Amino acid sequence: MDQFQNQTADDIVALKNGIYRGYIAHARDARLGMLLRELVTNVEACRLGGGSRRRALFLIGASGSGKSFALRHHFSLIPDFQIRQNEYGEAVRSLLSIEAPKPCTTKDFAVAILDAIGVPSKSKMTEGQLFATVKAQLRERGILYLHVDEAQHLQRHSSAQAILDVQDRLKSLMQIEDWPLHTIYSGTPQLADLLTGDQQLANRAMVMRFIPLSLPSDKDIVESVLKDIIEDKCGLTLPDDLRSEDFLGRLCFANSGCFGKIIEAVQAVCFLVMSKGKGTVDRRAFAHIYQRDTGCLPADNIYTAARWSEINPDNALADLATLRKQKK
Repeated sequence: MDQFQNQTADDIVALKNGIYRGYIAHARDARLGMLLRELVTNVEACRLGGGSRRRALFLIGASGSGKSFALRHHFSLIPDFQIRQNEYGEAVRSLLSIEAPKPCTTKDFAVAILDAIGVPSKSKMTEGQLFATVKAQLRERGILYLHVDEAQHLQRHSSAQAILDVQDRLKSLMQIEDWPLHTIYSGTPQLADLLTGDQQLANRAMVMRFIPLSLPSDKDIVESVLKDIIEDKCGLTLPDDLRSEDFLGRLCFANSGCFGKIIEAVQAVCFLVMSKGKGTVDRRAFAHIYQRDTGCLPADNIYTAARWSEINPDNALADLATLRKQKK
């Protein structure tokens, strides 16, 4: 099989984009969809004078666990998150999604929201003025849902006062007069610090963890990723060797159990195999991609090492650090 030869560069880009954009379901999708619909239902309840005070959703998981991709997928499925037309025929969006800048003071946070809306801010504006403008603009533009990705950046300093300042601002966004703004924060485990030590914020939030996969409990999920990408999307052959618990364990371990990273690794392997005009995926391709991405020594390649479970993927370049220390 030769997927790439005799194809133009544009054809190859289109093929890759189609594979990249394809969504792979996970057991947690049902819960994520339910929590997002709870926010939608609560917005309507608030408009009628009731509703729960839990107006924030925190999605917490390691980088590469699939939070952002899962959110984009579920946003596309729920009508309330789509752009609509108002009575004047103007496009109105209920959902505003931003990425928290780094570094990110509370002023930076407010400016990032205004920038995403398209409202200029003046450098001389105080933090209070900026957030007053943010609240007014969210209300005037009909934005009911604010999603902040990489939200761990909001916690710029670990001091108690710095965390308290952020917590106060997050609470204030859920207390806009006559406007039921609901917020969604996705980020790494550091984000959890914003929910500790402030029961008021915790009482206003729902939390979902993106837990790392592990074998044998998640064997079916990892195997389904291989089948979906290799066989269904790329039309390649998945040999029995790559269905074994040993290989699935290596794949999971090499990517720290992160669902998104596992998907990216399998995609990269498929593109490599197709570029070589082959029709079957093998272990060597996974070893090649792992070495390419990590720079590990051959002895530390999780896909080929005998005692792979004793290798720490985070230490792939540790020998270089040791050499630098020895030269000093």
